[in-house]
Amino acid sequence: MSDFDFSRYQGFIFDLDGTLIDSMPYHIKAWQQVSYEHGCFQLDPQFIYYRGGYSSRNIVLDIQKAGCKVGDIDAFVQRKVQLYRENLNHVPLFPQVFKILTYAKERGAKVSIGTGTQRINVIDILKIHNISHLVDFIVSADDVTEHKPQPHTYLEAMKLMGLTPEQCLVVEDGRPGILAAQAAHMDCLIVDNDKFVQLNKG
Repeated sequence: MSDFDFSRYQGFIFDLDGTLIDSMPYHIKAWQQVSYEHGCFQLDPQFIYYRGGYSSRNIVLDIQKAGCKVGDIDAFVQRKVQLYRENLNHVPLFPQVFKILTYAKERGAKVSIGTGTQRINVIDILKIHNISHLVDFIVSADDVTEHKPQPHTYLEAMKLMGLTPEQCLVVEDGRPGILAAQAAHMDCLIVDNDKFVQLNKG
């Protein structure tokens, strides 16, 4: 599977978008479309990639700061979510990261999703891929008030699993999530397009 030894961890916390699922192209397309509908600038994909793990609301606030007249923020978010969910059935799993998840379950470890997306997106993508039974807990944007890069998402997942930071491994692709894992004092396996990059110690 990789050169990394996962046997010491009793809990695994997976980011969703860009980590467990290859969804970022669909998110970017939705953000670009809703921005276009509001007469805004053409969003650079890197603008969204840099904010991977942010809540949708916080991304809209950054779009607003960049000069776009977003109007009603909640309506902007809802339209983006609608556009993204229209393509949810097409979003694939990343196979190598999914292997870590199945390995964790086979060992009897706890598995959580810790994400900046809405809970309904997590529930639906797990159902689409028939893997709901492999995930013990979900911590979504709906479940915390302080989002990545703050550590609350991962600390809440740890609490639900009944573990300590030293017992947990975070699997992440985005800078905000990597910083969140560091702030939570958890080891973090950094991935990039389903490739294992490095293991950051907590």
